[in-house]
Amino acid sequence: MKIKVFVLSLFLVAGGVQANAQGGSKYVSENRNEFRISYSDGLTLGTASFWGMGLGDALTGTQRSDTKASGVIGLGYRYHLNRFRAGLDVGFASVSSKSDYAGSKKQDIKETQLNFMIMPVAELVYYKKGIFELYGSAAAGVDLTRTKKKGLTDRGKEHVDTKAKTSAEFAFQVNPIALRVGNEHIGGYLEAGLGYKGFVTAGVSVKF
Repeated sequence: MKIKVFVLSLFLVAGGVQANAQGGSKYVSENRNEFRISYSDGLTLGTASFWGMGLGDALTGTQRSDTKASGVIGLGYRYHLNRFRAGLDVGFASVSSKSDYAGSKKQDIKETQLNFMIMPVAELVYYKKGIFELYGSAAAGVDLTRTKKKGLTDRGKEHVDTKAKTSAEFAFQVNPIALRVGNEHIGGYLEAGLGYKGFVTAGVSVKF
């Protein structure tokens, strides 16, 4: 999966460079800088965390409840070069749950995972006319996860390390289809794809 994402990114960049050399005037804008704020469903990240927790629970005999996952809140920047754009996305998400040991009638531990994603992004505009714009994007970077456990009962406190643990792993997002509606200053956009952000991302962008 990781190799496929990198290959797709390379094709996207190569296509964007060629389009930059051959692109028509309709893709050229005086406003080359763009800032974005977005919200994604975060389903893939939440599901992966749930599976990891479930595997650990099967080994320790614990039972988990009150599992909650937030969506991904994101900020992004793009620099426009005709049909090709390059930039950076950052995202934040959290997953929390409570668990009890085998035979316990109380929720002994609360576990919280905080995810911070940093991903360089490449985009290519497929079509642009008036206020409508179709494009695709590919991103690859790192997901920093901070895991903290808190003992809710005396038994839970005995088995919890109070120090938070931080890990890093590869993160990606591929959105083959995306739509932006707006003028050369402000607009809204909707992206569909697969990756650490999830399946659907919606947001607002400002160009200047």
